[in-house]
Amino acid sequence: MRTAATNQPPSELLSGIFLARRPTGPIVALLVVLAALVVGQALVLIPFAILGGDASGLLGGRMGLDDQLVMTFSFAGAAVLLLLWIRFKERRPVGSVGFRPATRVPARLLLGAGVALAALVLPVLVNLASGQFTLDEPVFRAAHAGGVLLALAGFAVQGSTEEIVSRGYLMQTAYRRWGLTAAVVFQLVVFTALHGANVGVGVVPLLNLVLISLLLAFWALAEGGLWGVCAFHVVWNWAQGNVFGVEVSGMNLETTLLDTEGAAGSSTLLTGGAFGIEGSLVTSAVLAVGVVVAAQVFRRRRHDSAPA
Repeated sequence: MRTAATNQPPSELLSGIFLARRPTGPIVALLVVLAALVVGQALVLIPFAILGGDASGLLGGRMGLDDQLVMTFSFAGAAVLLLLWIRFKERRPVGSVGFRPATRVPARLLLGAGVALAALVLPVLVNLASGQFTLDEPVFRAAHAGGVLLALAGFAVQGSTEEIVSRGYLMQTAYRRWGLTAAVVFQLVVFTALHGANVGVGVVPLLNLVLISLLLAFWALAEGGLWGVCAFHVVWNWAQGNVFGVEVSGMNLETTLLDTEGAAGSSTLLTGGAFGIEGSLVTSAVLAVGVVVAAQVFRRRRHDSAPA
């Protein structure tokens, strides 16, 4: 078993679990996460359905803004339940899951958002330039701007919750018991499995889920926290769906600034098909470069911080 006494964690991110007076093991932690996701989201989704909300988009159809906001904000219930577990069962500060120390936060958020946009623009432009994607008229939908901004708030809840769960809580609990390599693999397997039933999933989308799990894991470890990866995840999802108008892990959104679609005869290997640009081989190349860079930054910072 990995304990605080054996050696210094290789990242500040992983030290949070050692503040717990009653730490949770990784298998129980996974069960807690699954329960928080199911119960927390149900606390929002069930009342919405009872009150007569149109949930067709939540069941796989084209998702209007109302459905999108309900779905994304429902992750707040999961986040609250998990943070309550951390605070009252494990008896440690909720910030220890990945938000300590809170230094250079604006810079970390801007970096995450900027990298997400850059990493997404390249595969979209490649597909547009090669004729794989087309833009529907009107090209820019100014009337949707207000809804697009609201959608950003929803994705801020959803994306941040997924990072707290995977790159935060699960990686911490697995590191304490099994060590660094197993912790990275553990969060990767869970994150990929949770997205594995989405519309349009296939070999390339699964490959890209693995790559993005590795990219964000090494990034969080290098930073020592979750600020940057939360910003990346939020903007990555939001820009795909509400800005460029492509599917987001199989979700087809209505409220978009652009409406980007696969051209007749386009290759799903390049466009991602029904899964969206996350299922593109161009995205695979971008993410693979990101993994290498993030891993090298983590390795260098780990070496620099090692005791002489």
